[in-house]
Amino acid sequence: MAKFKKPMLIKVLKYLLVILGSILVAFGNTVFLTPLDINAGGLNGIGIIVMNFVSEPSRMLAYNIVIYSLSAVLWILGFFLIGRDFAIKTLISTLVFPFATSLFTIIPGTKDFAGSITNILLKYGETPTIGTYMLFALVGGVIVGFGVAITFMGGGSTGGVDVLTFIFEKFLRIKQSIGSFIVDGLIVGLGLCILSPINADKYLLPCFVGILSATISALMIDIIYVAFLTVYQVDVISSEWEKISRYAQDKIGRGATIIYAKGGYQGDERVMVRVVLSKIQYEDLRNYISQVDQSAFITITTTKAVFGEGFKPNK
Repeated sequence: MAKFKKPMLIKVLKYLLVILGSILVAFGNTVFLTPLDINAGGLNGIGIIVMNFVSEPSRMLAYNIVIYSLSAVLWILGFFLIGRDFAIKTLISTLVFPFATSLFTIIPGTKDFAGSITNILLKYGETPTIGTYMLFALVGGVIVGFGVAITFMGGGSTGGVDVLTFIFEKFLRIKQSIGSFIVDGLIVGLGLCILSPINADKYLLPCFVGILSATISALMIDIIYVAFLTVYQVDVISSEWEKISRYAQDKIGRGATIIYAKGGYQGDERVMVRVVLSKIQYEDLRNYISQVDQSAFITITTTKAVFGEGFKPNK
């Protein structure tokens, strides 16, 4: 029963991360980027372009129609070009992200709550300054990047234009980071080409700070998600290798590999314990080693990801 409950709990937690991440992305877009027409790429950028051709009462409705329709179209595209497994992983975000966008833009109650946050920071009634645009771009970029990272941690994807980056990677062998930069850059450039000629004073600044916001989002993803994936490979040469191996397995819950080695200088036989673990677990192991053998020789290697039992699945 315990073996059944643990995988189910992990799966539920991953789903919750994907849902929370999708809501945060919608919140960052609708509360900080959309109100000032800050185009940082993605579906939000396309929605901003479209809603500026619609009269004021229908702007948010047009924005949401774009988000819903493009999310569905891109999900279907991903289903056929990338595969069923990808489509299943992105389905939650494809449903949650547009719904959360509606909550923060057109549904009474949650819309008023989101609008109050925007108005407090915007000092409602005053003309936004460059500092205001910078503030909204930075905060929006941080929240969106944090949301995307959490979604990735849950094993999902934010869907939307991310589907295009997966397609680029599969068929054109273009890395996702580069593909994302290309897609977002094209959307921002499209906004500049379409909106700036209409009113450069109004749309030029939002497009430029949108580039800043997109950069901040990318940095947040790297800081959070890459740090989440990073694990330590610890090699320990010690006369107390049995105790260290037992501690790693019994107390920390990580398997240990025993490697028999020979010293290159004197040719003496040594035993090396290799353990792969998280940063927090490493601190526990390091403290224990200092207690049982202060002369132990330790080397630490950081890795981007580990696949196998106790880590990411091999699929």
